[in-house]
Amino acid sequence: MTGVRYRAVDSQTPTWLTLYDIDKPDTTNSEAYNALKDLASDKEKTIWPKIAGLSRRSYVHMRTFTHPNVTAEALPSRYVLIVSLEMTGPEGEDELNRWYNEEHMDLLSKKGALTDKPVFKYLAIHELDNSDFQRTPEFKHAISTEWRNRVMQQCLGRESRVFELHKIFETKPVQ
Repeated sequence: MTGVRYRAVDSQTPTWLTLYDIDKPDTTNSEAYNALKDLASDKEKTIWPKIAGLSRRSYVHMRTFTHPNVTAEALPSRYVLIVSLEMTGPEGEDELNRWYNEEHMDLLSKKGALTDKPVFKYLAIHELDNSDFQRTPEFKHAISTEWRNRVMQQCLGRESRVFELHKIFETKPVQ
């Protein structure tokens, strides 16, 4: 299992994000997964009980968009943009998927700042090579199209956060 820990670049909470690459969502309930706490550093072991608002979520992987110029060595990127969406129903979900597949990911990749983008139901993890991506004309265009605005009308809730890479760690495979 691979894990990547990020620290928020904004002042919102939570201030930390850790992403684990696992085969199936119920892995997080296994004895092997729960035994990973024994591999934590002494510092991490003292911090965990003090963490407020700890939330563990599992998402089903739907697809990954990878920029054609990105190599495996370039990942994980220094920054990630996490976007979570709650849609009104199946029609909203279908429209969201069409928009992501047919317009949004292509527009976000124009600048080249977005390198790898796994999409989960419905959590998008955009790997970024810089922290200025939100100021680019390409990003501003990607989040202001007519189609995007129609999709967002069917969205009950949306959260967007940026985190910076803090630590990469690998362990034995968890079954």
